[in-house]
Amino acid sequence: MEIIPDKRKVCGLVEQAYEGKMCLPNFQRDFVWSREEVADLVRSIVRRYFVGSLLLLRCDPANPPFAPLFLRGADPEFKAPKPELLILDGQQRLSSLIYALTAPDLSLKDSAQRRWYFLNLDVLLNDPDSDEIVFDRTRRELRGLDIREVQYGQHILPCTELLTQKGFYAWRDGFEDWLRANKPEMMETYREEWRDPWTAAVTNFQTFEVPLVELPRVEDSDSEAIGRVCAIFEKLNSTGVELSVYDLLTARLYRSGIKLHDLWDESCKQHTRLREWSGGSADKNKFGVLVLRTLALLRGLDAKPRVLIDLSPLNFEEDWRRAAAEMERALELITNVGPDGFGVFDPKWLPGFGVVPVLAALRAELETNKLGEEARSDLRRWYWSNVFMERYSSAVESKSRKDYLEMTAHWFSGAPEPVVLAEARAWIGAPSYRIRGSASYASAVYSGVFCLLALRHARDWRRGEDIQLQDLQDHHIFPQAYLKRHGITKRNELNTIVNRTLISDETNQKIQDKAPAAYLHDSDIFPSDATSHLLDPHFVCEEVRACMEQAIDPATDAENEQFTDEVAAKLYERFVDAREETIIREIRRVCGIDSAAVPAVAAEAVDEVARDVLEAEADPEDQLLELAVD
Repeated sequence: MEIIPDKRKVCGLVEQAYEGKMCLPNFQRDFVWSREEVADLVRSIVRRYFVGSLLLLRCDPANPPFAPLFLRGADPEFKAPKPELLILDGQQRLSSLIYALTAPDLSLKDSAQRRWYFLNLDVLLNDPDSDEIVFDRTRRELRGLDIREVQYGQHILPCTELLTQKGFYAWRDGFEDWLRANKPEMMETYREEWRDPWTAAVTNFQTFEVPLVELPRVEDSDSEAIGRVCAIFEKLNSTGVELSVYDLLTARLYRSGIKLHDLWDESCKQHTRLREWSGGSADKNKFGVLVLRTLALLRGLDAKPRVLIDLSPLNFEEDWRRAAAEMERALELITNVGPDGFGVFDPKWLPGFGVVPVLAALRAELETNKLGEEARSDLRRWYWSNVFMERYSSAVESKSRKDYLEMTAHWFSGAPEPVVLAEARAWIGAPSYRIRGSASYASAVYSGVFCLLALRHARDWRRGEDIQLQDLQDHHIFPQAYLKRHGITKRNELNTIVNRTLISDETNQKIQDKAPAAYLHDSDIFPSDATSHLLDPHFVCEEVRACMEQAIDPATDAENEQFTDEVAAKLYERFVDAREETIIREIRRVCGIDSAAVPAVAAEAVDEVARDVLEAEADPEDQLLELAVD
């Protein structure tokens, strides 16, 4: 089969895909990139880094060889796809660019809300390697960035203006008009220092080319040619693994006689938890990269990919072995369900892998320097604060180095406490702090609450045994079927972490759709009665239990016909309020925040302060060398 190598402007390809002229064959996988992966791709193109090649199949728009699908976020004029090209390799990247450059009203894998992407023009000129060059916001977080005047005042360019030259020029002309009217004294600076570099950067983005291979058109009747296309695609997906920093560094170190794969295998043989959590593979959950990040921090370096790829081979083997050992010690601490552990009784409950290398490096400092209880308490507060502010859900590498330096400076040089601890007091300590919006494993808060349940030794209600002896899972307290019968159907309301706890699948099956008031007194569910000793560890205090006791089912009790859907909704809201307050008290305790000292000020005001503190640090994750070869 003849192939045609070529290069094309990425913006032109995005426009083709957006307009429906380029589609997916219906055997392609779904779009799965996260918001940070989308931001990283845009950031890489701004910096003109290699972002992989594309594989396309030319086809007859009226008779494509496979049933075509529009890319997610596309907005074609016609309903039925009539593609000129089918994408065999490159869906994730093109879908990501459609999302960033057109802002469709859609969610992403790790965000239930629509997001807008922006380019910080000041950072672009002053520190183009910074994570902050590209960032995203939800509607609630925009703070006026959807208004041109606010964009002009902050020098923030919406990524939707990157797609076409006409769009950017219109934005730039508007900026010049705004500058004349509002800051005429800055016009000379703009002409001499900003205008040309801004224009050049956007032009470079719009003219950025990607290599591609185009397969010639195959006829629908040519089964042999179609078979070859399928074989090519199957080959790509069976062997096309994401290229990580670990893979790239393996090749670089080999020239110095260092066999990184052998070091990895040796570490897995020596360290049980590392072997179990990684499944013996450096690729699973990027454990190879996590050990490299630990190594970099222990060497006093940034954990960013561009630093990792250039790690010196000098003493590398010794440093690797130490980093792997510290990773094992960190996993030991993470999985411990005692009072000093972090309660991750199963890997799926880890509130994000990004925090592990920093924990490993900091724990190494504790042990090497034989620090006492105060420093160890600091480490626990640091860990839980990161979990319940979800700090390590993005910009992992930037936060890693910053936190490591601040913690060690506090311990060894008498520096002020790390900023993260002050952030936690402002954010988690705010009267308006809420967790009810967390409703899935994707949230560090969601996982963190289940780790707290493990640390509180929450037992299965029916079996009454510790979590280490039973396979407990996350299940509803107010059963979904019960809530739906009473008109409570919104996903976040049903599945909120506040309505979840750890019980066995068997117990959950017995609860099924029962009213909480009914199952609390069911001896088949609570053989030893629903005592406070059994319920308190599940964050079911007296007030929470009182709400459950009132949650009856009028369908099985004719005397309670006055228990309407409205009554049920108000009762469930009281339950959520009471249990959320109970959980938050424990969150504040583990974060070292005195609940009694939380100021009774306006929730909106505290929220604003907390967001300002966090956004001063928030920046998109720098993974410029870890783009997936999708």
